[in-house]
Amino acid sequence: MKRKLTTNSRLVNELFANYVSTFSAFCELINNSIQAKAKNIWIDLDYTKETEVHPLTVKKISIKDDGIGVHLNDIERKILDIGTANKEGGKGIGRFAAFQIGKTIQIETVGYDDEEKTFSKVSIPLKFEYFGKNINVSEIDIDTKEEILKSKSNTFYEVTITDLYDSVTTESEPKKKIIDKFLRNRIEDS
Repeated sequence: MKRKLTTNSRLVNELFANYVSTFSAFCELINNSIQAKAKNIWIDLDYTKETEVHPLTVKKISIKDDGIGVHLNDIERKILDIGTANKEGGKGIGRFAAFQIGKTIQIETVGYDDEEKTFSKVSIPLKFEYFGKNINVSEIDIDTKEEILKSKSNTFYEVTITDLYDSVTTESEPKKKIIDKFLRNRIEDS
C-alpha cells in the first residue's frame, strides 16, 4: 500500500544527525523500546568478519523489542507523522535517530487494535535519500507492506539499520561515524 509521510511545522533537516554521536542515536532507539513498555530488547550487530574485506566494522544494526508495537490503523499517526509527540515527553522524532547511523532503515511491527480486536503486521522501508530530494515530505511515497493477521500474535517493534555511512561521508559529517563503543570488544560495557 502506498502511504505518505506527514509533518507539522518542524524542519525535517533538524531531525537527522542531531545526536552527539551514533551511540547516542542508538540509545534513543533503545529508549523508544523502553517507552513502549518492552520487557525484552534484542540488539543484533552484524560485524564484518576479520577475513572479509569490507569498508565498515559494523554492516547492520537491529533493535527489536516486545513492546506494544503499532497496529496498521495507527501507522500514519505514530510512525509516519514526523515531529508529532505520541508519548509523554517525546518529540516525535526518535525513530528517525536511525538515520544518523545508516542510510536505510526498515521498521517492522506487529500491533494490536483494541477496537477492532485484530493484530496486524506492517513493514516500512525508509531511505535517507527520500528527504534530500524533497523539501515537501508529504510528496514522498512510502511503499508499506501491511496485513491483518488471522490469529493472535506477539506484539513487537523492530528497527533494522543498513547502509551505514562510510569514511567519505563521516569525514565531513563526523556525527555519523560508528564510534568505538560499537566495537565487538566494547559493546557489552557500553
